[in-house]
Amino acid sequence: MNRLKAKFCPKIVGGVLLLAVLVMCYGIIFKQQTRVSDWLFLSGLALVCLAVIDILLHAHLLAGWFQKQRKGESDEEFAKRKIDVHRVGSLKNKPIHFEKLAFNSLLLGLCLIVLAVLITL
Repeated sequence: MNRLKAKFCPKIVGGVLLLAVLVMCYGIIFKQQTRVSDWLFLSGLALVCLAVIDILLHAHLLAGWFQKQRKGESDEEFAKRKIDVHRVGSLKNKPIHFEKLAFNSLLLGLCLIVLAVLITL
């Protein structure tokens, strides 16, 4: 539970959700539900994509690429440059990186998508 509290930014999330609810009320009052819903949905999708990008950037997907011996390189030089498979394995077996940016943008994105659906009902 303490990990969740450390990742959650209540001021930012609350402020953005309050702004989204105000925009939603504006859309209902001025009969612009579809346009407001479209913008809320697109903003929510952008935040979800930002969360996915943040998670994937810390996933070590490119660690441990296979390296061939270069032309003219001696066996000793190649052995020095060779990748330690144990270090690469420990990097790739780490848990998924899910820190503040990913957590908050995923939470906000899902809330905005839900608001976008609710405004059109």
